[in-house]
Amino acid sequence: MFCRSCRYGIEGLNAGRCPECGLPFDPTDPTTYVDWRYKPQALIGFGAAFGVFGLANLGFLGALQPSYGYSQSAAFLALVGIGVIFGTIAAILAGWHRWWLVRLPLLLVGVFCIWAGLFLASDHGYRVWQRGPNPPDEAFADTAPLGFLLAGWIPGGIFVGLVFGVALLLFRWQRARRNAGSVAR
Repeated sequence: MFCRSCRYGIEGLNAGRCPECGLPFDPTDPTTYVDWRYKPQALIGFGAAFGVFGLANLGFLGALQPSYGYSQSAAFLALVGIGVIFGTIAAILAGWHRWWLVRLPLLLVGVFCIWAGLFLASDHGYRVWQRGPNPPDEAFADTAPLGFLLAGWIPGGIFVGLVFGVALLLFRWQRARRNAGSVAR
């Protein structure tokens, strides 16, 4: 058992107040305490995974430079993939948090990541197409990057909304299972 406010370990203490912050709790009422607390190891693990992932993506993008002779579709998929991955991470974190003041900015960041990935990938693809040997007139139209610039938030919003909804349902189900297990004890 941990205090709902400061996450101080209150197991074995009599009903009363948390010795650390003074928040009242009742050992017989599971709504007055939590049975988990944030683990710094998990935060360190997420940070390390995020750092390794970022460095791997930077290396991958470096390998896609024109001197390596990459294709237009490979660059497009790499940039869109990076945006989708960061958008998915933001949506899952938004589903995990309980407060809307944290959820809304995370959802906006997720939509922005996907929008930026689509726009930058499209713009980069057109620039590669324009630098090719004897590009056709369509290569200089720039209509796709403009379309993604103006409306790229729509597919980003739909994708982030779907991932957020699934994550929210899974985390609520997990919390309900955990609370039911603590009440049964």
